[in-house]
Amino acid sequence: MSDSNKPLFSRPVLAAIMLFCTLAIWLLNLTAPANKFPTPNVETWTTTSGIPVIWLKQEQWQASDKLEIRFAFRASTRNMPLTQTTLALLMSDSLPLSTASINQRLTPLAASASSYYDHERQSIGVTLSNEPQYLMPTLSLLSNWLKAPEFKRRTFDNWQRQQHANPPVQHELEEVLFFDPTQPDETSEHPAISLQDVADYYQDLTTSASAIFIIGDMTPDSKTAIQDAINNISQDYRLANQTTEPLQHALLSATIQQQEGELWQTRSALALSSITSVTEWISLQIWGADMIATLNQQPHIDFAQLALILSPQNPWAWWSIQYGSNVTTNAPTDDVSRFINAKSLIFTEQVPSIKHPKTFQTLLDDFKQQLEQQSLSPTWWSNIATQVTNQNGSLTLEKFAADYQEAMNNFSLEEYQATLKTLLKPSSYQEIQVYQ
Repeated sequence: MSDSNKPLFSRPVLAAIMLFCTLAIWLLNLTAPANKFPTPNVETWTTTSGIPVIWLKQEQWQASDKLEIRFAFRASTRNMPLTQTTLALLMSDSLPLSTASINQRLTPLAASASSYYDHERQSIGVTLSNEPQYLMPTLSLLSNWLKAPEFKRRTFDNWQRQQHANPPVQHELEEVLFFDPTQPDETSEHPAISLQDVADYYQDLTTSASAIFIIGDMTPDSKTAIQDAINNISQDYRLANQTTEPLQHALLSATIQQQEGELWQTRSALALSSITSVTEWISLQIWGADMIATLNQQPHIDFAQLALILSPQNPWAWWSIQYGSNVTTNAPTDDVSRFINAKSLIFTEQVPSIKHPKTFQTLLDDFKQQLEQQSLSPTWWSNIATQVTNQNGSLTLEKFAADYQEAMNNFSLEEYQATLKTLLKPSSYQEIQVYQ
């Protein structure tokens, strides 16, 4: 009869087993597969008018009929309301002899249009189906629309009234962050915009093209049809002048107070260094996610939102914070200690994901999971093409597509710390405090 009190393994054997298990877990972690991100293929050509065309495709899209076409421009202007107005009217009832908006006309064709602009670039985007019964009428409609849009007086007047009542925060912050050194006496007041200004600026777009992007799968027949349509639409396009504007950001931090009463909202702007690598782009994504998560956890903040304007020459970030009504200067000391000054998050040494490795790893893991899904979307790649990469700079769409998987899988806290220090420019910080 066996002795039930006798241990199953001797102490030396048990120690060996524990060591083996530890090594096995370490080895499994070491050999665990890295996150899988698709690596798209890129094909390029030029239109008959000499505009570069970049077609990005991947195997996962072969069963999908979704296509994205983006016309990218670099039409220079410091008058952001003019850019906004032109693109807004273009997205409205700008088809000749039509009172319907462009999207009302495109919806029955399983298509839609959109636009984007910042202080250095603009884009017109179309999401469409590559199915022949939808593709051909969509391309015909796009040609009629983009070659000769009609900007209508009634629509223009209505738009002007709406914008006068609700000017964009982005424009206001841009005015205090950037200035033209060749015009030292420049004021933030722009001259009134006329309907002719809008028509003229649209012509400026067509003579300031930078590239045309096609994202998605195309059959040989659909590729031929799209090439013909793009050649037709862009036959009068000309490449943008690559001469950079003499734009500079503020060199001294400043705070502007508006109105009186209790603090209601703060609007902040910060200049960034130009993005030249995927690693720098990742660093800004982690920093931005950390900032918003940190601010939204504060008891005195209702919500915070952030936008990264990653333009080629003068990128910047802006964010707004909406404060709650329960904030009081008589709050207990332990409550006050939990409050975080939003401005502190522009200094690398104060960023939580820099100070706390666990916070960094959590944010990075979350971002990897998001990116695994986002990188399967043609729309996401279209936004990368027109709002992140620069075909005339260090980080092109082709380079981004080739590098982003390795950059994500090898991204480390040390790399994040070093990169973020070069990207943020704390001395440029501008803040507008709105009281009511």
